[in-house]
Amino acid sequence: MSNQYNKLFRKEPPKELVEHILRATGLLGLHDLRWFTKDELIIDTQEEWLPLLHPFYLPCKAKRFLNKVLDGNLLITILRHCIRHHGYDLSVQERFYKEKKHSLYQLQPMKSSKDLSGTTLEVTFD
Repeated sequence: MSNQYNKLFRKEPPKELVEHILRATGLLGLHDLRWFTKDELIIDTQEEWLPLLHPFYLPCKAKRFLNKVLDGNLLITILRHCIRHHGYDLSVQERFYKEKKHSLYQLQPMKSSKDLSGTTLEVTFD
């Protein structure tokens, strides 16, 4: 675990917990390559998983990130914190739709994954 993440967590959130949080928020897990917006995430399941995550954050960071009203932006931040420990990050692209800018997110491995043919497994948005 790098020093950057030691500044957020007492100990690394287990992969099973991270997968549970992703599924509870409407994603399929760490290997979900679909693009999504913060508005598509399910926030009202927070009572189910937020208390499980609390012991892993440092107390000052838990106060900053977990003891607030959860909205889409804060949920994206929390997801980003948790998935980085397991070799994933959130890719973001901004798109205009009906004259309004939207941020689209996608879970992606930090190291490129390749299938048996050697092709990099990464989904791009056209």
